[in-house]
Amino acid sequence: MKAGWAVAFLVALLSSPLPGAGLESIHSRLLDRDVPIAVHVPAPEVIARWRSAHPGQSLRLVLFLPGAFDGPRDFLKSGLEAHLSEQEAAGHLPPSLWVAVTHFQSWYADRIDGSFPFERFLMEELIPMLEVRHPGFGGTPQARSLAGLSMGGFGALNLAARTVAFSKCLALSPALVEPPFRQVPWWIRRSLTRTFSMDPVRFEPWNPRLHLGGSVDLVVACGTEDKYGLANASRAFAGNCQLRNRPLQLELRPGGHDWAYWTPTFKTWMPWLLNLEESRGSGPGPVAKSRLGPMIGP
Repeated sequence: MKAGWAVAFLVALLSSPLPGAGLESIHSRLLDRDVPIAVHVPAPEVIARWRSAHPGQSLRLVLFLPGAFDGPRDFLKSGLEAHLSEQEAAGHLPPSLWVAVTHFQSWYADRIDGSFPFERFLMEELIPMLEVRHPGFGGTPQARSLAGLSMGGFGALNLAARTVAFSKCLALSPALVEPPFRQVPWWIRRSLTRTFSMDPVRFEPWNPRLHLGGSVDLVVACGTEDKYGLANASRAFAGNCQLRNRPLQLELRPGGHDWAYWTPTFKTWMPWLLNLEESRGSGPGPVAKSRLGPMIGP
């Protein structure tokens, strides 16, 4: 990851400590605007207790990417942040640092004309800032995870492949879009055409059907009643991965394109995102099993 940002910018960002859990805004030099975020920071006593029991173990940073109609506030409203705090306090999950970001309909990518470099903001400003503020969390690809839903699932697959800065990726109901983007409503299509080229060849670096999320440990999950047909798209994506010997795990189970599906599914896969099985000394691996559809992997 590039560290292309000034020391003065770091000092300014560090002047206001992050709250333990809640909403705040940070200023992005690259985007020339304030960016609302929500951050989950484990309680100090929880961190100390875990580190005492697991000396030398890295703690994870998780970048959480909301969907087109969601934002940082939904990370709190959905109960995910509260669940993390409860599970950490009980010792059921390792402490982890989570950040949910405002996407500005960016699709988590740099605009093709260079006018809104959102991917660069994430990788050159946001993550370095958090890792300086909270030493011991993240710092290497092996200690970073991605999680996203819908537009955020698309963004998570792209960031996993393009940055090589993460080792695990959970893509829920990923919006597997391609030019000319007719599979989405017109008001969503506007943001896509503002960000990406309509030329399929120029779009290839952002096409998950081609790069398959890179080489991270990958879970793709979707509700079988998804109103946008993303369950079938996810199954086709997994089939393409299987043809190309790209390991992943696919979970399809009852649910729609909404938080009634996303919240319990995120909770199910949190231990996997945080390497809980490895922490317990039983080796890495998922802790959830598919109810519908195959689990595809080596």
